[in-house]
Amino acid sequence: MSFRAAVVGVGHLGRHHARIWSQLPGVELVAVSDLDSTRVGEVARDCGAKPLRDYRDIPEVDAVSVAVPTVGHHEVATHFLSRGIPVLVEKPMTTTSAQAEALVALARQKKVHLQPGFVERFNPALKAASSILKRPRFIEAIRISPLQFRSLDIGVVMDLMIHDLDIVLWLAGAPVQRVEALGVNVLTGHEDLAKVRLTFANGCQADLTASRIATKTVREIRVFQEDAYLSLDYGEKRVKVCRKKGDPPRNPILLAGLLAASGGDPKALMARYLDLQDLPIDDEEPLAAEIRSFLAVVRDGAAAVVTGEDALAALKVAERIRQEIQAASSAAAR
Repeated sequence: MSFRAAVVGVGHLGRHHARIWSQLPGVELVAVSDLDSTRVGEVARDCGAKPLRDYRDIPEVDAVSVAVPTVGHHEVATHFLSRGIPVLVEKPMTTTSAQAEALVALARQKKVHLQPGFVERFNPALKAASSILKRPRFIEAIRISPLQFRSLDIGVVMDLMIHDLDIVLWLAGAPVQRVEALGVNVLTGHEDLAKVRLTFANGCQADLTASRIATKTVREIRVFQEDAYLSLDYGEKRVKVCRKKGDPPRNPILLAGLLAASGGDPKALMARYLDLQDLPIDDEEPLAAEIRSFLAVVRDGAAAVVTGEDALAALKVAERIRQEIQAASSAAAR
């Protein structure tokens, strides 16, 4: 008997959910739902599913992807969780941490899997680096892009930075002690640019930048730890690792002699003490990997890579950031 799935919301991202579900072996995409009759009809034809305008008309299925606008996440996810149906809901999981807590509690009560759409957890670059990443001392995350005129019901912290908040919390592995933040409204009614510094209880610090008014797209994270420096490019799916392979002399006279012996080239001298390599990458579509992971948890009982609790933790930090941004804006206006 095939595994039965459905997708609610088939806009820019939801149509890709539908495509992937329809191509998975042993899976039947039963229905797709969207208020746009033309759009849902097109996706349904392409994926061999039944088109529905009202998600409440979706029959009994084994799992649902929810990709409606953020303001509808809580309502739609609640409907399916209440029916005992596992839910993969796009980021941010809800608009508030209180709503996220309610979904997490409901999923526990119904004993079903709730997974947020933190697709970067399944990015090949992060997967390639995961065995090396350990006890970071400093993390720098940059996520900028031109305004796509989507997700305008939320600011850039919830729209873009939420991905990096999840990853930074996962990497740091400690509670957030301090939040410093600045945000600027430019083209929308919410912050379009945000810069954040997080300080963790274990001493790790993280600087995060998110902008949706840039002229180019950058999705990078750099991690500094005692034994290595890693640079990950999510968009290019590339990982560079720099490891220490020796101790240079501390004596400036000896260093000057070594520099002269290297032809006066600092890079050549650094190469004697640092090993730089590109990690091999398995070029897999992150969204497909995310949905396959969700399927493995629900159908096969595999361990979850990311959970509703992870989404709740990221949302709580996002709310603290937005409070800091509002406080800074209020102070500047006085």
